[in-house]
Amino acid sequence: MQVMNMNSGTAAAATSPERPARLPVGAFLSGRADDLVVDLLAYALYARGLETRGAETRAAEGRGEGQEDVVTRCRREAAAELTTFAYRFFHNQVEEIRIAAVRDHLGALPRPPGFLRLVLASALGIALVGAGALWAMGQGGLLAEMAARAAAAARGFAL
Repeated sequence: MQVMNMNSGTAAAATSPERPARLPVGAFLSGRADDLVVDLLAYALYARGLETRGAETRAAEGRGEGQEDVVTRCRREAAAELTTFAYRFFHNQVEEIRIAAVRDHLGALPRPPGFLRLVLASALGIALVGAGALWAMGQGGLLAEMAARAAAAARGFAL
């Protein structure tokens, strides 16, 4: 039984004529903290491209496409993928964002009045409109008589 050293086996496989040599991760890092996600995604796209498009990558190396060109192309693809993902994610989250905003707005509003309070407010409004109409028609005496009867009725209820 033969035991193979995994490190030497992968190094030989990485430099074999069938597979191109991989670029190091450092080639994709721009050094800016804002670009770290794009840089790492660019490297992941590059690594995936080596696995799925090995022949195309070898052809690009044969044409003399430099390391900077590969890195730039992968960064462009990564930025496009991130933009597409962000657009799709936020487009799908719009309804949830709207519902949360409505909940926050409704939570800040005071409770609406109850049924009894609305009935009493309507009755008071009708009484005030009626009193204003009697006063405008010059029936001040009738208005005073009605107010006196209402006051007497109120005193009768207050024991």
